[in-house]
Amino acid sequence: MDMLKFEPIAGHYDGTAIASATTLTPPDGAYKLIIQALEQNVRITLDGTTPTASKGFQLKAGDPPVMIWVAGSTLKVIEEAATADIQYQWGK
Repeated sequence: MDMLKFEPIAGHYDGTAIASATTLTPPDGAYKLIIQALEQNVRITLDGTTPTASKGFQLKAGDPPVMIWVAGSTLKVIEEAATADIQYQWGK
């Protein structure tokens, strides 16, 4: 499987509520995720643990989108501060 290729599956997501830890569930066949933080930094975990404002991988607001291999992962996301927003797209 080529990490440099990305074939979108399902729609582009925007406006997901992340004030509390939220699980992002991939559609069938998806094993990659492109995600970007907007307005405020966000934190993500890939092992099903609950992220907090200081625990988890940090996605900085305004940084370019990143692609994450999520096969077999349970991805959870939370905002570091109010008004955080994420945009994301599942793919293969």
